[in-house]
Amino acid sequence: MRHLNDEVLDVAIVGTGPRGISVFERIAANLTAEPEPRNIRIRLIDAVELGAGRIWRTDQETCFLMNTVVGEISMFSGVSDGEPCRPGAGLSFHQWLHSQPDPALSGLGHDDYAPRYAYGRYLRYVYGSVVRGMSGLGEVVATVGKVTSLRENGTGYELQVSTADEEFTVPADAVVITTGHAPAELSEQQPVLTQFAMDRPGLRYLSGDSAADLDLSSIVPGTAVGVVGLGLSFYDILMSFTLGRGGTFDEGADGALFYLPSGKEPRVVAGSRSGLPIRSRGRNQKQVTARAAPKFLTSAAVGRLRERNMAHRGSPALDFEQDVLSLLQAEINHVYYTTQARTQHGPEQAEVIAAELHALGPELASWREVALCHGLKDVEPVDLDRLSRPLYAQRFDSGAGLVAEVRRILLADIAEAGQGNRDSPLKAALDAIRDSREVLRHAVDFGGLTPGSHRTDFLGRFVTRTSALFTGPPLERTAQFLALIDAGVLDVVGPDVVHGCDTEQDRFFLESPAVGDSRRHCDVLIDSRIPSAGLIRNTDPLMRQLADERMAVGFVHDDADEMFETGALHITPAERRVITADGRPHRAVYALGIPTEGVCWFTQIGNGRPGVHTSFSRDADVIALSVLRRAKSNAFQ
Repeated sequence: MRHLNDEVLDVAIVGTGPRGISVFERIAANLTAEPEPRNIRIRLIDAVELGAGRIWRTDQETCFLMNTVVGEISMFSGVSDGEPCRPGAGLSFHQWLHSQPDPALSGLGHDDYAPRYAYGRYLRYVYGSVVRGMSGLGEVVATVGKVTSLRENGTGYELQVSTADEEFTVPADAVVITTGHAPAELSEQQPVLTQFAMDRPGLRYLSGDSAADLDLSSIVPGTAVGVVGLGLSFYDILMSFTLGRGGTFDEGADGALFYLPSGKEPRVVAGSRSGLPIRSRGRNQKQVTARAAPKFLTSAAVGRLRERNMAHRGSPALDFEQDVLSLLQAEINHVYYTTQARTQHGPEQAEVIAAELHALGPELASWREVALCHGLKDVEPVDLDRLSRPLYAQRFDSGAGLVAEVRRILLADIAEAGQGNRDSPLKAALDAIRDSREVLRHAVDFGGLTPGSHRTDFLGRFVTRTSALFTGPPLERTAQFLALIDAGVLDVVGPDVVHGCDTEQDRFFLESPAVGDSRRHCDVLIDSRIPSAGLIRNTDPLMRQLADERMAVGFVHDDADEMFETGALHITPAERRVITADGRPHRAVYALGIPTEGVCWFTQIGNGRPGVHTSFSRDADVIALSVLRRAKSNAFQ
C-alpha cells in the first residue's frame, strides 16, 4: 500500500469506552475508504479495561441491567452486510448476542434488556474487530494505564502515562479525550459525612461512584443501610444487595412478584427529592427506525426562533421556557391525544385528530375543543410537573400512608409501561421526549440558550423533572421495588429527603419533612447520585493538569445579564477541539462525551443505533475526519 509520505501520524485515544471506540472505528473506516491513506499509529489508552472502559467493564455483577433494549444498540457505524465485521459494517448488539453460547444472552429478544457486563463484552468484540480491520492500514498500540498529563511539545503533544509497572511518555500528533465518568471532588456536606464515619467504628459512608465501583460486598447482612437517590444507580445497588446475594424473585398466583430472601441482605431505607424511584420505560413496541417525526419542535422551527430573536433582541440565544418548551409540550401532547384517539376510536380517527391538531399549531389551549369533538372528554394535557413529583405538597401521618400512596403510583406506572410505548398514551407521549432529543440538542448545545435560561429553566427545572420520566429502567425493576418493600428488605422515607449525622445516636439518618415520624437511622449511608465532575471538580489527574496549566478551560456561558460556569470542558462546535484558557483552540486535542456535558446535552449516551445515523456516530465521525483531514494537509505543523 502506498502512503502519502513515510511519516507516521500518531493519534492517541484516551479512554476506550463507547465514545473512544466510536472514534477509533470511524478513523479506521475513513482510512479504509481512502485510496492513499496516511501511515498512522493509533495509541489506545484506558485506565481500567481496553475496549470496555470502567463503566462497562466485563467483571461487574450480572444483575446490573442496561436501560436500553438490545435491539436499539450498535457500535458499528454501518449495518452488517454478511461479510466479517470490520470498521464501518458489523453486527448490532442484538445480532452479536444471538451468537453467544450462553443461553441467558443468546435468548434475549429485540425488546429485552441485557446485563451491563454483556454490553462490555460486545464493546470488546467491536474493539477487536476494529483492531483487526487496522491490519494493513496502520499500527495499533494498546495500553492499560492512566494518562496523568498532556502537554504541547513543538508541533505535537506528549502524554505522560502511568501503568501498574512503569511511567513513560507517549508522543502524539493528535489526542482524543473520551474519558467518560470520573469521580468528582466531595461536595460541601460530603467531607462532614466522611469524617463522621471515620470517627465512629462500624459506620461507613459511600458516594460519588457507580455501584460496580462501590464496596458493597463487604456490607454484612442485616446492616441498616440508607440510600440517597432513587435513580438508575440506586437500582444497581438494590439488586447487588438482593439478586447479587442469592435472593430470587418469583411470580404469585395473582401475577404479582414476590421476593424470596437469601438471608444475606442488609436492611435498606431510601429516599429522594421526589420520594419515588425513577419511572419504568414503556415496553418497547417500536422498531429501531420507527421514531416519530417532529411536528412542532423541528430544527427549522429552532432556526426561525433564532432569526426572530436576533432581529428583536440582538442575539440568537433562545429562552427555553418561552421559545422551546411550548413546542416540546406540543410534541408530547400531539402523541398523547392521537394515541388516545387510536386506542379509543381506531387509527382512522387518530389520523383525523392528528391533522386537526397540527393545523391548529402548538397552542395547547386551542386543542381542547378538537379533543371534545372527537370524544376525548376525559383527556387532559400531560403535566410534566405533576408526573415528576406526584407526592409534592402531600403530607402523611405515618410511613404506612406513604407506602400505600407509593404503591398506588407505581402500580399505575407498571400498568402503563406494560401497555407499551406505542399503545399506552402516557408512555408514548413521554417517549416523544426521547424522540426529540436531537432537536433539543440543536436548541441547547454550545450556548444555544441564554445563560439564565440554560441554568434555571433547562437544567434546573426541565432536566431534573423529566429525566425520571423517560430514562428509566425496564418495568420489572419497578415490580421488584414493590416486592422488596413487601418482603421487608426495603423501606422508603418520603419526598424531599434530608440526610445527615445524628450525634446523639452516633449514626446516620434519613428523614422526610412530609412524613410523620419518618427519621430512620443507619450504619452505612450511600449517596447513589453520581455528580457531574466537569473540569473543575474532576479528580482525574489529566483533567486537573489541563485546568491547572491552562491547557483547557471550563465553558462559561455568559451575556450582559448573567454568567453561568457550566464546568464542562470547552470545545469548538465544528470539530470538538479543546479550547485553552486564552481562547485558542488546540491544533489537535479533541474531546467527546461526558467531559463536555454542559457544552453539549445528554452526552452519557453510550451507543449508536443500527442503521440510524445518530449524533453518537456523527460526533465520532466529525473528530475522525478532522484528524485525517488535518494530517493530509499537514495542518498539525
